[in-house]
Amino acid sequence: MTKFSPEEYDAWYETPLGSLCDRLEKEAIFRLFKPKGRVLDAGCGTGNYTMELVKQGVQVVGMDSSVDMTLLAKRKSEKKGFKVNFVVGKGEAMPFRDNVFSGVLGITVLCFVSNPELVIAEVKRILKLGGEFTLGELNSLSYWALLRKIKALFKASVYRQAIFFSIKGLKETLQRAGFKDLRWSSCLYFPPVNVKWLLNMYKFFEAGGKKFFSKNGVFIAITGTK
Repeated sequence: MTKFSPEEYDAWYETPLGSLCDRLEKEAIFRLFKPKGRVLDAGCGTGNYTMELVKQGVQVVGMDSSVDMTLLAKRKSEKKGFKVNFVVGKGEAMPFRDNVFSGVLGITVLCFVSNPELVIAEVKRILKLGGEFTLGELNSLSYWALLRKIKALFKASVYRQAIFFSIKGLKETLQRAGFKDLRWSSCLYFPPVNVKWLLNMYKFFEAGGKKFFSKNGVFIAITGTK
């Protein structure tokens, strides 16, 4: 499968579309996730959410299966003077003891693993009782997901083998794993184009989407408690 280039991955966040998506996704995530204690950023990539967690005053561990992504995240963290422990590891076999984290955050981590249920089981194992698990995933019922799948038919893409989830599917998967007190939201209803004047209308798209198509936002934020 084609892999993300760490530099290209970071560069996307500098585009008008990437910057807006990042801001709205973080708002959705942190309305649900109230980090405290020691937190794992599972699938941390280049450290986007890791840095945000540090700013919120929690002790953070960043983990990713990609050595290149992890090294770039570590360099960025050190440049900012942040104290973060980064490890290379797979979600299906996390290199941590049982019951050591107060919270686990996973942003688009399930869509790129072969066994999402095993990853969720591992998260539950390493979480303390009462700890929160918060996910941000791409919605299978959004038209962005359809566009990405169609594009992947004609061009090499990391999304060719990606697994997208619906809100219902994520809720059922987390419930089967024993997570409770589930809460969710979705966002991103505007067209996926880097056109500033159109993106400036995002509030119109978001308001209409949340009112009429609440389960079809591109990005799903969902949290549950062990």
